[in-house]
Amino acid sequence: MRLGFWQKTAVFATTAIVGLTGLLWLVLHDMIDDEPGDAAHVLLILHGISSYGLLVVIGSLLPNHVCSGWAQRRNLVTGLAVTVMMAALAVSGLAFYYGDETLHTPVKWLHVVLGLGCFGLFPAHAFLTAGSRRAVAAKQDATPPPNWPRARG
Repeated sequence: MRLGFWQKTAVFATTAIVGLTGLLWLVLHDMIDDEPGDAAHVLLILHGISSYGLLVVIGSLLPNHVCSGWAQRRNLVTGLAVTVMMAALAVSGLAFYYGDETLHTPVKWLHVVLGLGCFGLFPAHAFLTAGSRRAVAAKQDATPPPNWPRARG
């Protein structure tokens, strides 16, 4: 199912904000400076707030986009992967924030690996969706209507 303008904009905007703030925080916090500064703290806040927004946007996709894709059996692999990945990121984010200190480091790196995987998975799902939509449209254009006179030869 094709997304409307506002829904598509919300998906792309929240995904970009979450992904970029997470990536920038990782670079700033773990690769440049071990001591979190004000910039890292602001990035973490923006990442958390935009993550809630992304979860709302993804929730808006479930009734129509996800159910329609499932019923039509279109892009099941990438669609399921995106759904599972988002659920795993949500759970690991909660575990990272609220979990036991002993699990903090492994959960953080699991969250980072899953998040980095989304940089490839989201575009793959979007481009496969567009490609399959073009293929379906081309097939429909090539198929004559049922009451079309048949050529005799």
